[in-house]
Amino acid sequence: MLQIRAVADATLASLSYPANTSKMEATPEDYLVNQQIKDFVFDLHDASRRSHIADDLKRLYNLEFKDLSDKYCDKAPWPSAPAVSSQCIGNDGQPDAYFLCVYKELVYRHMFAKLKTSLDDKLNAWNNYCELFEFVLASEDASLELTAQWVFDVLHEFVYQFQSFCQFRGKLQTKKPEELEFLAQNSQIWSALGVFNYLQALVDKSKVLQQLAEKGDAFLLETENYTAHTATSNVLPVLGYLALVGLLRMHTLLGDYHGGLQAVKALNLDHANTFVSKIARCHISAHYHTGFCLMMLRRYRESTSVVNEGLVFVGRVKQYLSKSAGYDLVLQKMEQMYAMLAIAVGLSPAGERALEESVSSNLAEKHREKIQRMQREAALQTYEDLFTYCCPKFVTAGPPDYSDVSKNVHQEAYKLQLKMFLKLVHQDPKLPVLRQYLKLYTSIPLVKLASLMDMPVESLEKLLLALKTRSRDEGDAGEGTVGFSLDVDAASGETVVQVADDQAVKHTADFFLRHIAKMDSITQDLKKAGSGMSIATS
Repeated sequence: MLQIRAVADATLASLSYPANTSKMEATPEDYLVNQQIKDFVFDLHDASRRSHIADDLKRLYNLEFKDLSDKYCDKAPWPSAPAVSSQCIGNDGQPDAYFLCVYKELVYRHMFAKLKTSLDDKLNAWNNYCELFEFVLASEDASLELTAQWVFDVLHEFVYQFQSFCQFRGKLQTKKPEELEFLAQNSQIWSALGVFNYLQALVDKSKVLQQLAEKGDAFLLETENYTAHTATSNVLPVLGYLALVGLLRMHTLLGDYHGGLQAVKALNLDHANTFVSKIARCHISAHYHTGFCLMMLRRYRESTSVVNEGLVFVGRVKQYLSKSAGYDLVLQKMEQMYAMLAIAVGLSPAGERALEESVSSNLAEKHREKIQRMQREAALQTYEDLFTYCCPKFVTAGPPDYSDVSKNVHQEAYKLQLKMFLKLVHQDPKLPVLRQYLKLYTSIPLVKLASLMDMPVESLEKLLLALKTRSRDEGDAGEGTVGFSLDVDAASGETVVQVADDQAVKHTADFFLRHIAKMDSITQDLKKAGSGMSIATS
């Protein structure tokens, strides 16, 4: 297991920052908390400690928290933990410290989403995450229950606040001298190592990899591991499982694409019925980051397949998420995935043939001209625009040089990844043109093709080899690719390029079965709507 104690001990130590008072410290106003919020905290604590009322917990977290936030805390923070501690008393007669950590995470998450935060708030949020994960990893109190969506939101926000802090500390020109001094002396705050350590510790402690290897995610699928008939909590197993998606996101933000794919290798994302698919935003995030990693590793066909599955899922659940708090983020991720898909199809046109009908139609509507431009030529500006839109907000693992404040460095990681991507695209700028020529012929002398391409024969041979290498993952047995071979013509002695355009097999049966099922569903709905109504016929 990775070592986490040193990081936790250092961050939980008393750190003082000479700035304005943290919003989480109790003030006299905090004790004027209205009764609705008091009742909400009491009910939330009660439901989280009694797993047999899981439906109440989902209602309180998914609906009531948002409603109260909009009504009372739209432009102000939620009451501090000390102000509501009397509403969550444990069996020992004292405030429930474990639950209060969970409550503070909610408060900070709302604060970072709605309000302007200070460096002090970022420090306190980090300390609270350390304390919360220490409770999970070390506590023998196994009765606390949270919904799977809640657990994912905790981990998602944990990685988001790390990303946000890295962007914040890179803006050196906006920092005051005392802020720079504090950041330089406390490099362990929101460190990449600290975040990785906690995520990996949750995976290791929960033994989720062993369970996935033995029986898949069946132990979570049915009940989200709610176990009212036993004395165990669902928090650690669900945290350990979803921490794998958090590790994928962390590796992607740092540009370690192979590490990201390894993190979620055990989750079997290509399987329809997984625990990830039960949490819509988690499912979308996992497919987005996996697709991006595959694209950056030049595995374009696999990237197209993963992103296609993610977009089909978004199309299926979008209407049900329209009233949820994260709906805008879902729409943003959907647009980013379409931009990513346009890049993958531009670099590997064969992938477009495997897209679902609805995805292919939407892609053409959004990016048809850009895709055609990329397939005709190495349109670097088009690639750059799409990459800038679809990529995550990359961060640098280590802190910047705080002694040199002459420039902001928060975009250095993005600029490096963009440079690497454009270099990859520009390696073979004539590949799109070569693809177009190969589609026109069934066979053509190598010398003639070199003349059409306006390049030496030796260079063309290298380019053909590059095309073969680039197409290595575009389907089994060359499905959907332009296959070719070099043969020597017996009569003329010329080297000839033999082209075989293998068309992808269209699975028409799936198309008709899907529409038959849709028709049956509509028929059943019409029958239900018409039941009890008398229809006069003449």
